[in-house]
Amino acid sequence: MRPGIDPIAFELIKNSLASLIDEMALTMNRTAYSPLLRDLFDFATGLCDAEGNILAEGLVNPIHAGVFPSFIHALKAAWGDDIRPGDIFMGNDPYEGASHIPDLYLVRPVFIDGIVTAFAGAIAHQLDFGGRVPGSNACDNTEIYQEGLRIPPMKYYEEGKRNTTLHRLIEKNVRISHMVLGDLAAQVAATGIGERKFIALVEKYGGWKSFRPYLDELMDYTERLTRAAISALPDATAEFEDFLDDDGFSDEPVRIRVRVTIRGDEITFDFTGSSPTVKGSINMPLSSTVAIVGAAMRLFLESSVPPNSGMWRAVHLVAPPDTVVNAGFPRGVAGRGATFGRVFDAISGALAQIIPDKIFAASAHVDFGICIGGNNQEGKPFVYTDFVVGNWGGRPFDDGHDGHSPYWLNYSNIPVESVEKEYPLRIERYCYVQDSAGPGKYRGGLGLIREYRVLVDDAVVQWRQDRAKFPPWGLAGGKPGALARGVHVSQRGERSLKKEIFVAGKGDILRPILPGGGGFGDPLERDPARVLADVVDEKVSVGAAEREYGVIIDRQRMRVDERATTELRSSLAGKGGT
Repeated sequence: MRPGIDPIAFELIKNSLASLIDEMALTMNRTAYSPLLRDLFDFATGLCDAEGNILAEGLVNPIHAGVFPSFIHALKAAWGDDIRPGDIFMGNDPYEGASHIPDLYLVRPVFIDGIVTAFAGAIAHQLDFGGRVPGSNACDNTEIYQEGLRIPPMKYYEEGKRNTTLHRLIEKNVRISHMVLGDLAAQVAATGIGERKFIALVEKYGGWKSFRPYLDELMDYTERLTRAAISALPDATAEFEDFLDDDGFSDEPVRIRVRVTIRGDEITFDFTGSSPTVKGSINMPLSSTVAIVGAAMRLFLESSVPPNSGMWRAVHLVAPPDTVVNAGFPRGVAGRGATFGRVFDAISGALAQIIPDKIFAASAHVDFGICIGGNNQEGKPFVYTDFVVGNWGGRPFDDGHDGHSPYWLNYSNIPVESVEKEYPLRIERYCYVQDSAGPGKYRGGLGLIREYRVLVDDAVVQWRQDRAKFPPWGLAGGKPGALARGVHVSQRGERSLKKEIFVAGKGDILRPILPGGGGFGDPLERDPARVLADVVDEKVSVGAAEREYGVIIDRQRMRVDERATTELRSSLAGKGGT
């Protein structure tokens, strides 16, 4: 440690910073208006130093928190020294520090002794922020100008006074202004909590001059632990590629290619070879690629490594301009949520070749992003947004989780009761999909069905789905999970969906069927007792138990026929597996 650093004070400060961010997050969660923040947790809070380096992350959404440095760099470039106490900066421009139009970033400079010492930030995925489609999240936008109200870094509050012009401009350009402005107020409140708590923490430890070295040491500490973790890996280069089904316009798959190189105590992620920017808005701005790579580092870093920007001193990122991982202006980026998962899977696939004992099989990420908008039964506008998350892939030591948010996202679930109370929608089914999990010694998580019935006419639906062509892959002999599927049932019949915009009528059914997670390990090595438990729970059918796992179930007594199972597995193994 640096000279003069008290190890006990250091540990207390480190944990206090994480708690501070969680308190900010609780403030947002409990004062938010929309279910996106209140139930789904599509938001994040953060604390950065005066240069924009992340100081800590709490239990929030890492792909949102990871964009704070990009946004702070952009606001400092735009405003220079014109930053004063009481200012709060706002922005959502993906080409000037933010991620996509609905993600609205707010940061408040924290002044101590007359100087900027930190920035307290809060980002919320707003239910609507203008544009051609309710939810401002359409995957068929072809340029940024279609996606909504685009705000470069601006002062939403100036020396404690709200910018009435900007506030009214937002109010008049969004479809459900009471919810948007309510969530915006929650963000303001969260940054206020962050400012007060940080100042109190600095004062507790003797003022800024005494406290500042602890922040520097915190960065150094994370750097040392990161370099140690990388050094423990073998020097190697591994490549992997995965694909999105299409961009919503052509049937051409979209390639995500990564080369991971480990040399000594540094690691490089090189996305050269990924597809050029596409017509549909599934492109990622560079800020989002930075954030997902940072989240993927946690695949092998111990949980005790503090999540801050010190990690990046040992990490290099190559994301060629005008590619799907570094969109070129003015390409659309609203639907980049599906691309996050594919980038994470590509990184996982490469790392699995280097550290196979740590990496999971492919999961269901945010492969479905659904926005439904129109007028409710009372004639008032509504916008409903849901990101239906699925499962984890099989792990080197256990099954993948069923019905779980991806580990880089920290989403929750919008309860059925909330949906049906607040929206002209009814949830007809919400259940697992039998036999959807990728078979393996440790199976993948099951896919989900979340079926909506529309209760009004002329509802505009933005439907983003993926993994309908390229299933989540397995590892170490594990099989892929089931493919995704989207279905629209109307008076005209049933049709399969893709990335598209359409109008649904009263009584129509919208049915996202999520993919299953990939399996890990040879399915013939799965404990027959676990196969039986899955059959009893109706997660695996009797037929699939025999076909995929070589396990014969006595249907009458619902127990494993051990002799028949041994014979079948021996036969299957002799033929090269299932």
